[in-house]
Order: sequence, then structure tokens, then C-alpha cells
Amino acid sequence: MDEKNMQFANFNITFGEDDAPMLEHFSDIIFPAFSGNYIRGKRDSVPRYSFGGIQIKEIDNEYVMVGNYIKETQYKVVTTVQEGVLASTPADIPTAPYSRFVVFLKNHRMILVRNETASPDIRSFQATVREILNQYIRDVNRERDQNNKLPIAIAHIVDIPLKDSIADVLKNVNKVSWFKLRFFPLNNDLDPTPLAQHIREKMGKAGSKTANIVFNSPGSKKGISEMIAETGGMAVASLQIVDNDGEKRRIKEGSFSSTAKIEYDGNIRPNGDEYLISQAKKDGIIANISPENARLYEQTKDYLKTLISQHSN
Repeated sequence: MDEKNMQFANFNITFGEDDAPMLEHFSDIIFPAFSGNYIRGKRDSVPRYSFGGIQIKEIDNEYVMVGNYIKETQYKVVTTVQEGVLASTPADIPTAPYSRFVVFLKNHRMILVRNETASPDIRSFQATVREILNQYIRDVNRERDQNNKLPIAIAHIVDIPLKDSIADVLKNVNKVSWFKLRFFPLNNDLDPTPLAQHIREKMGKAGSKTANIVFNSPGSKKGISEMIAETGGMAVASLQIVDNDGEKRRIKEGSFSSTAKIEYDGNIRPNGDEYLISQAKKDGIIANISPENARLYEQTKDYLKTLISQHSN
């Protein structure tokens, strides 16, 4: 059986100066923006990125937003073999590799499953989310008076690092010069550690949207590994290190993989969403939910039901 790459991420989007959580603006921003045929890129050239087939589904007794994330591009052919002879055959061949995504609305976690090697990844997904939300909000606000405008969107679609990946990245590290965690506004999530909770509290007191904490010359790779795993996509890590060959290197944000292999034959289709979700839930990576997110989710369920009803009629 063939395999696909499944990425895990925190679908972290907040709104305005008060960092309103994603579900508070799901009906007036998130869903219409995702389903509004917006693109990242130029309509008359490639590459272009867009969302398609956006739906709300009820799977495994919870509501999810699903869809395709599409990259329109083209392959440039210069030469081919014609009857055993190398020939110049210039051509531009259009192609549209895509990934299938599922956003778990109860806790704002998500998966993105790449259909092929050229399919777009989580970092590309984040860039497109930011662009289409900004486009949609600008379009709506042009028609509204000053007192009724939509708030700005702050999107951080952050990988949830897998423990095996963290260990793999750190195994070639001889010395750590510094280790940094970057914090950003959250969707009503509860920080997993007292340190993170304290940092968020001080961010609020200072009126700051982001914060960095730097550990200088840490001596425990095990401790660093545990701290990165504990973030669960609610902060991002970077390091300055000396590797086992004596070379100085920077381990940048996004270096820790959130990718797991799953078995899947053929192209990823909407009728496979149940299977994707069952695979995603195997190891408990996306299980966490805060009481505040659970409360807001319950308040939003009636609206989500109407979206399912509209699609089925």
C-alpha cells in the first residue's frame, strides 16, 4: 500500500487587539474567507494557491472543517526522447498538486495530508491563510462604516513537533549556545507548563502580542527536548548550536518535523476524511482541549449544523 505524509499543527488564529479566539469569528470571517475563492498569487500567472471543496462535517461526534489546499503551477519541459533520440520539445505543462486538510474546531488542531511529493506543506498553508484572511477582511471593511469593521487576523499555523523528530534533530548537537522559545497569542488554549503560563501572564501585563525567552548555554539536551515537546505547537523553538563536527549552526523555527507516515492508496478524496481522522487520533497528538475552547465550541455548534444542512440541500 502507498504512503502519504500527514503533518500535525496548531491552527492558531486570533482577532483584533483583544486576541479574540478563532470560533468567535468563524461565521463572519473564517468560513466565508476559506470558501470565497480567494487566491495567494496572481490570477494570470503561476504559482497560485487556493482552497477548494470547503465543508463542515460531523465525524466521530465532532465538527471539523475540511478541504483541499491547491497549488496551481506548471512544469517546464525542455527536452524529451523521441524514437530513441534526444529532442528539443519545449512545453509548459499545467499541474495542480494539492493537500487535504482537516481542522478540528473543538480544539483548533489540524492535520494536512500531502497527496504527492509536490503538494504544498504547512508553512505554505500558513502563508495562504494569512493572505486570504487579509484579502477577505479588506474587502468586507471597504463596505462598512468605521464602527462596524472586522478585526485584523493574526495567524500562526504552527507545527506540533513529534518526539522522534526532536531527538533526530538534536542527536548531532555537541553544544547549545542558546535555546529560544517564541510565544504568540493563543486560541483560548491552556499553556502546558507553569513557565509558559507565567510568560503569557507577563505578556498580557505588558500589552505585548509576542515574547521570546532565551536560555543561554543550556547543558541538557534532554531538558531542551522535553521543553520543545511540551510546547505542543503553542510556542516555536530555535537554537544556536555547535554540531559534532565542530561547525556552528542555527536550528531555525520549523526545523522540528510534525510529519508522520500513513498508509493510503491513490489520490486523497473527501470520502477518506474519516480514515484520515482515525489515523490522526491514534497517538493522542491532537487530543488536548481547554475548558474555554470546549465552552465556545458548544456555543458555535448550532451554526456549524446549519452549514452542514446548507451543503446537503
